Amino acid sequence: MEIKLNLIPPYRKEEIDQSKRLGLVIRIGLAIFSIFVLFFSFLFGLYKVQEITLSSIVDSQESGADTEKYQKLSSFDQEFGKINSQMSQVMLLKNDQLYWSNLFYRLSDLTTEGVEITELATKNYSISLVGKATNRESLLSFKGKLEGDGCFSSINLPLSSLVSKDNVDFQMDFNIQEECLRKK
Repeated sequence: MEIKLNLIPPYRKEEIDQSKRLGLVIRIGLAIFSIFVLFFSFLFGLYKVQEITLSSIVDSQESGADTEKYQKLSSFDQEFGKINSQMSQVMLLKNDQLYWSNLFYRLSDLTTEGVEITELATKNYSISLVGKATNRESLLSFKGKLEGDGCFSSINLPLSSLVSKDNVDFQMDFNIQEECLRKK
């Protein structure tokens, strides 16, 4: 039999959780900022390349240069156009990304003391939780918090999970709104 003692006071646990969340937010913000800087520097580089290409085309036309060079530069311009369209498609895919971490953050915030989630399974937007509660009241409190959150719907807690008064093993099924997974 293993006994675990948690000697950290609750306010310190909250401070640790908040510092972890702040660190995560800062890292995500820096990553997004870096992506935008790289993307805009790439676009600026493309702009400069096209500007140089255009000036060389104008110079070559004025000096009567070969049309072969003009065709080569035109093919580069077309390739840049293709690359730009591919980049816009990548940005559209990024906007359609689902962030399942939002589910974990919400469940972490809503889980009451005395409720332990041991398994979590998802299929499409349907979620199945398996866990253990110290008593029936803490389980009903957890269910009430899930019902009060706008992201969760169709919460199903079978009556068989409420038979025991203490040490309640439960399985709960519910759906999550797609919009809650798209927000970052």
